[in-house]
Amino acid sequence: MIVGGWSLIGAAPAAIAKAPSVLYLTWMHDPTTTMTVQWHTTTEDPVTQVYYRKVGEAEWRMQEGIYQQLPKTNLLVHTVELDELVPNGEYQFRLGGRKGEYRFRTLPDDLSRPVKFVIGGDAYFYLATMRKMNAQIASCDPDFVVVGGDIAYTNGRRAVFKGKGWELKRWRTFLKEWKSQMVTSDGRLIPIMPVLGNHDIKATTLKPMSHHFYFYDLFAMEEKGMPYRVLDAGNYLSLFLLDTGHSYNIGGQQTDWLKKTLSSRENVAYKMAAYHIAGYPSVYPFKGSGPKRIRAEWSPLFERYHLNVAFEHHNHAYKRTHPMKASKIDPDGVIYMGDGSWGVTPRKPKHLWYLDAAAQVNAVCLVTLKPDASQVEALTISGQVIDSVMTLPTQSMVAWNEGQLLESY
Repeated sequence: MIVGGWSLIGAAPAAIAKAPSVLYLTWMHDPTTTMTVQWHTTTEDPVTQVYYRKVGEAEWRMQEGIYQQLPKTNLLVHTVELDELVPNGEYQFRLGGRKGEYRFRTLPDDLSRPVKFVIGGDAYFYLATMRKMNAQIASCDPDFVVVGGDIAYTNGRRAVFKGKGWELKRWRTFLKEWKSQMVTSDGRLIPIMPVLGNHDIKATTLKPMSHHFYFYDLFAMEEKGMPYRVLDAGNYLSLFLLDTGHSYNIGGQQTDWLKKTLSSRENVAYKMAAYHIAGYPSVYPFKGSGPKRIRAEWSPLFERYHLNVAFEHHNHAYKRTHPMKASKIDPDGVIYMGDGSWGVTPRKPKHLWYLDAAAQVNAVCLVTLKPDASQVEALTISGQVIDSVMTLPTQSMVAWNEGQLLESY
């Protein structure tokens, strides 16, 4: 029986092909009622169907999607968006005609349970380092993970990574590791929200989709070629995923969009941003052109609309700034955290006036949202929490430290 574009059947079809080595989840739309499923096959395997059901239900639904062939390859990227899902619902799914059964969970539409997510950047440079950090991230059982740029290091590294087709091989290695490692303790696949970095794209002309090194082919977005977007969950989270000049200039169109989008979400409980180049870097020059543009274009908007935290990357270290407002330390200001040291060799941070905590360490940020406060913890590759900060919801301009950076760092 066909219902609204999908069909109801009594049981999933018999599996006839082996499970794909690349399978990942993301969101193009409302994370409380949708889920986007993506996987790779060869051109001989073009079936693009997902069978799914809420855990505990007997009948399976079927949703068809689309596929596209990666340029100059025989690989297909399949995309199916499941919609009309239940908030905070746990689902089983299978890929049409393929072995393997998987699970996912939508986000809740309120904070009746804590929502956890991880943000980190500069992920797959060294495979062994990335795997160690992946294991720590998955052990936190996050609802989703944001990768803040320089995901697979496929631009500007030809002297290091050689061989025919090495760029796509690195992307596929990253995604294969994601499938195998980014699984919660109870077996749910963890969705990925990708952010564009300078090593993900060759932005010689700032034309979207040009010299893109597969980023736009691999990750489904509401509008293809538009890397800046916002992930909204209920009225408790707006997460702004921005492009620090890799496909779109920091100023102009993107800043106009950011101002409009922040303004329309002024009463959302938690507003956070994630992007690649840092406005308040711990290693790179404070007066660099990228940091200066971010502070000039975006920081005033972050301050005006009371952003809780801005997550930055690119520096290969860990940092947390003092609350910053008008380029000065101010208790009513915005905290900038992160600096991107997921799977790279960490660098030594500089002693800078705006840094409240910094360390030469591989780290990511674990965010926990609750009705009364959010907590952001710096988690190292060895599983230590070395730093923590809490912020208040709904237009709060107050932030306080829960703990100091451990003396061992």
